[in-house]
Amino acid sequence: MSTILRPVEQRRTRVAEDPSDSFCLPAWAYTDDSLFAREKQEIFFKSWIYAGSIHDLKKPGDYLTAQLFNESVIIIRGRDGELHGFYNVCQHRAHQLLAGRGHVSAIVCPYHAWSYTTEGSLRAAPGCEHLKNFSKSDIHLKAIRVEVFAGHFVFFNLDPEAETLRSQAGDLAAALEANIPGFAELRPVSAVNDSLFMGTIAANWKVVIDNFLECNHCATAHPAFCDLLDMGRYRTSAHGLWSSQEGTLRSVDNNAYTLPANVANKAARFYWLWPGMTFNLLPGDPAVLLVLQWLPDGISRTSTASQFFGPEGSQCDAARMHYLNSVLGPEDSGLCESVQRGLTSRGYTDGRIVYDANGAQQSEVGVHAFHRRVLTSLGL
Repeated sequence: MSTILRPVEQRRTRVAEDPSDSFCLPAWAYTDDSLFAREKQEIFFKSWIYAGSIHDLKKPGDYLTAQLFNESVIIIRGRDGELHGFYNVCQHRAHQLLAGRGHVSAIVCPYHAWSYTTEGSLRAAPGCEHLKNFSKSDIHLKAIRVEVFAGHFVFFNLDPEAETLRSQAGDLAAALEANIPGFAELRPVSAVNDSLFMGTIAANWKVVIDNFLECNHCATAHPAFCDLLDMGRYRTSAHGLWSSQEGTLRSVDNNAYTLPANVANKAARFYWLWPGMTFNLLPGDPAVLLVLQWLPDGISRTSTASQFFGPEGSQCDAARMHYLNSVLGPEDSGLCESVQRGLTSRGYTDGRIVYDANGAQQSEVGVHAFHRRVLTSLGL
């Protein structure tokens, strides 16, 4: 007989304030449709979501589009020199206006040719010249919040009352600037295989984030990763809206990918930003930052998109790409999908958080902080 769950508001978890005395989120938090519907409204529609690179929006008329569930948005450089964000929907008959990224002199609807300025004002509405009580000045694309983070990364937020990302995670911007080699000069770059991690993982989005936020599983599930890095010096920590994992190269001769003896970038840095954005650096030259975003594509599916940043004209080398694309990525996807299957079992309720006050490899302090934020955001 199936278990009948109480309404979300009446459910209790054993996620405690003290990570050394806390359980994880319970299984129902990853499998219940009503909770997922609430997450859309209270987390994703109120959070800063990555849209793309500021370097793709240099000139007036440069634009990119982004998707969050059923909502498509436009971010465009206006003729006034400012970035503007809009819902990607015509105010006449709701046709989508733009796709992908590119350059336009005006935003023209492909359905009935209504056109808008790069600042969102209605410029032309064919056939409406003699309508009663109709004024172009009354019609404007619906605006959304847009912010450039750490000088490179464009985010949007559908909540008009949201605090700025800088006010919530300015310390993450400072950490990126301090710890990513050549950060100020980073530009979008190509990789040997630009399709890295594109697609879906058959797991709830929180399972995917849980897995990213701890390296307690690394010794058993990522042997090559543990051969690449000095795990005795690996540290994890939580910082409000973001978490970090930091390590350093163990040996240029390892089972992940071979590096030259004089490699300059020996650092490994993994930063997570609420709710599903990550910044990733592996040892190797040139220092290439992999930006990954995970977003739900249903209650038990997570979409993954990636972008690379590095010195202008550089490329992520074949050895690192092969390890990411053919070893580390599939290992993590397999782990997440197995966990999702286990969460539907009647043999599991919740588990303990593993905590180390010094932030050692086994510490799950990032997972604990994430779980606390999920519950706070949902009012649970």
